[in-house]
Amino acid sequence: MGERAGVIAAITGVLALVVSLLAWLLPQSGDRSSAVPEQYLGTWRGQVTMTFPDPTREGKGAGTDEITIKQGSVGDTVADQRAVDWGQEAGCSRSWQLAEVNGDHLVLKAGTTGAPANAPSGQTCLADLTMSVRLTGQERMEIQANYTILGTVTGAFSGSLVRQSRT
Repeated sequence: MGERAGVIAAITGVLALVVSLLAWLLPQSGDRSSAVPEQYLGTWRGQVTMTFPDPTREGKGAGTDEITIKQGSVGDTVADQRAVDWGQEAGCSRSWQLAEVNGDHLVLKAGTTGAPANAPSGQTCLADLTMSVRLTGQERMEIQANYTILGTVTGAFSGSLVRQSRT
């Protein structure tokens, strides 16, 4: 009987260890820590250049955009992009959802898209975009996005933005 009690105690001890390890490794319910690294948080502003295959617009447009990045996890809306000054050009405003956090950049997918500022009647902002956000210093970041229509990249925008404020 003593040997059997020892085996049961050993198995109980191993099970307690496994349960403790699992509790430590698995995320806790209610603990929604951010997947967005702190150094990305805040408001950023800078020159953005668009390229698109529209021969009537000479294939380029440029303006100033502002992007605010906030806390969130994969799948959450973590950024809002606002067209600030595009002169006579049409700039688009949109929200972005966090798709991935990589070691050196974030990948965002376009969410809600607003009507373009200063756009001719009927012009819309494309919604099928993926944007890469990469820090190039503590106060600078680069963005690169591609427009995709029916699986084909049809245009892009890129820019270098400077931090305006921290969140």
